[in-house]
Amino acid sequence: MLLKLFIVLIFSLNFNTLCSNELPKGFTHWELQNRHLIDEMGNRTDPPPSPIRNIAEFERMQGIVIRYPLGIPTSLVREMAEDVIIYCLVSSISQNSAYNSFNNAGVNMDNVEFITGTTDSYWTRDYGPWWVVDGDNNVSVVDHTYNRPRPNDNQAPLKLSNHLDAPYYDSDFITAGGNYMTDGLGIGASSDLVYDENDDLTVSQLHDLVEEYYGITTYHGLPDPNNTYIDHIDCWGKFLSPNKVLIRSVQTSHAQYDEIEETAAFFENSLTSYGVPWEVFRVYTPNNQPYTNSTILNEKVLVPITNSSWDDEALAVYEEALPGYEILPFTGSWESTDALHCRTKGVPDIEMLQIFHNPIQDVYYPNGNYVVNAEIIDLSQTGIISAETNLYWKNDNMTNYEMVPLVNGGFNPNIYEAEIPISPIQTNIQYYITSADNSGRAETLPLAGYYNFYTASGVTYPEGDVNMDNLVNIVDIVTIVNHVLGQINLEGISLSLADMNSDNIINILDIISVVNIILGN
Repeated sequence: MLLKLFIVLIFSLNFNTLCSNELPKGFTHWELQNRHLIDEMGNRTDPPPSPIRNIAEFERMQGIVIRYPLGIPTSLVREMAEDVIIYCLVSSISQNSAYNSFNNAGVNMDNVEFITGTTDSYWTRDYGPWWVVDGDNNVSVVDHTYNRPRPNDNQAPLKLSNHLDAPYYDSDFITAGGNYMTDGLGIGASSDLVYDENDDLTVSQLHDLVEEYYGITTYHGLPDPNNTYIDHIDCWGKFLSPNKVLIRSVQTSHAQYDEIEETAAFFENSLTSYGVPWEVFRVYTPNNQPYTNSTILNEKVLVPITNSSWDDEALAVYEEALPGYEILPFTGSWESTDALHCRTKGVPDIEMLQIFHNPIQDVYYPNGNYVVNAEIIDLSQTGIISAETNLYWKNDNMTNYEMVPLVNGGFNPNIYEAEIPISPIQTNIQYYITSADNSGRAETLPLAGYYNFYTASGVTYPEGDVNMDNLVNIVDIVTIVNHVLGQINLEGISLSLADMNSDNIINILDIISVVNIILGN
């Protein structure tokens, strides 16, 4: 052990002497000659208590890890600090400079926390902490070994663990965070570079390792379709939610077209953790623009752009895939293999209010109400507030959402259920879930926007049967008249049934039509 510490110490001194300037994303010549020293940086611990869930990027974050000197524009720091804490890795010598830089840029300094110490580079995604919820319901750091011989960077996860008083574990899995993504439910994905970097393990042993330390039961190690020096998954793909994935696309003349399409096809033919096909979105990157190298930060998606004619189309893809999210573009010193995602790393809400839900798929033959189940777990352990735990839904004909309480049936204290009424018309239904706990947290799922599904008509009611009692009578006429007079406000299915001539206006013509039905005319 003393020998190992001595080697690392000597290595660090030599390394800092050699690297007075910013290091590259890839290996320096010296690092290539000393790759064996990566093994000296690992320090495997026992795994966290089971069951373990690896937290996804698109979950609730309380902060973001960056490093100063920066690899991102201060405008991005300012934007992120509006909502979350900036955990800034910085040397003690540079802390005052960092403060002045942020303050002069209008950053909310109340949301900046400096973590002092030496770093080697600004790729916090690659060397920053990986997070799990462990079997004790603690949000914990499960460290990996950075795949560069950069000992100062490799210490960042432990620094974050100490700063946040979060439990710390080390898997000694040699990799980089830019080459990893998880759905938060047991699926992980990387390029197959990980098998080369951990060549002392068989494929099966590596999969066992990520299951033991991260709770990953399905691990996709895919051939890298980009054929670049970096082989990182965030250069071509991104999990947007537990059921959505973004994959780059290129023109047919592009040298990597076939490989990229094969990768997209892999996900199109794979299943999510909920056992349904992935919804695959494609973003066009004809000149290798780094559009997949974005960071999801709660209700915002921070997208690197290059002042290309394809920027707007890329932003539109994110808007389509994540309706209701704020899609924000940022220019910077981005490269096709190194952009915004590489230089930022989220920190989860340590006591997050977790909501899990398998979104309803399109329904073509409904035979009853649409059942919504949600698992809700408060890591604060302060208790769920039932009155704030609800389902909100509307269809194409409704202006406002209707609220339905989510009810715990008592069989499982974490499972809640509500029903959306079956639709007598074909329509799209939007819905979202809310909950709150006694820690003061209020959460929605999805974090922004809504889920959406199409449904064909289910049970049908006679035209004019606005109260849906399967009778067309004077009660329906009075109801429509009251709507026309502004005494009540018909919505949703009732509004559709009242619009007898389908002109999207409820007036005397519709009332006459209902009267004629009653009279048999």
